[in-house]
Amino acid sequence: MGTLVDEVKLWNTPIIGAFLLWRFTQGYCDNHQTGDAPIGLLHFVASAILISKELMKPISNKRANLQSYVRSFENTKNSDILISLQQQIIDKREYTLAAIDIATAEGLLVWDAESGKLYPRNLSKRPGRGKKLNVLMVREGKKAEILGKWFSEHDISSIESYLKVVF
Repeated sequence: MGTLVDEVKLWNTPIIGAFLLWRFTQGYCDNHQTGDAPIGLLHFVASAILISKELMKPISNKRANLQSYVRSFENTKNSDILISLQQQIIDKREYTLAAIDIATAEGLLVWDAESGKLYPRNLSKRPGRGKKLNVLMVREGKKAEILGKWFSEHDISSIESYLKVVF
């Protein structure tokens, strides 16, 4: 049981959140019609989704967009999970701030103080031998990128409306 607890603590560190928010930001910028970056507020929503197994599960390339993601909760009678997102955002504020702080400190994200947007840095250096990401992290990183793509298709008010959250 001690090993499981250690794994949960490791997984729930803001370091993992920093990686996921970096991938989210990459997905957003790569798919935004003008290549723009997301404002910092969207990272709080993304973080709450990406660290919740129930909220992250329906994210896949099989879904066309954010509306399809939301419908997946309504179709399976799990709308209460989606409704809990607002509280998740509030509960995970400290975690998200720490993840953003780590991502900016490590050079994954660049914060533009004037616009409030976070830009991803492209990393040209490949991981060295024995430092490759495990399969689960790669999969979750792809989900974060898909979520970024979905968010890039909408303005803030639409995202608020679809996910039933308030900034």
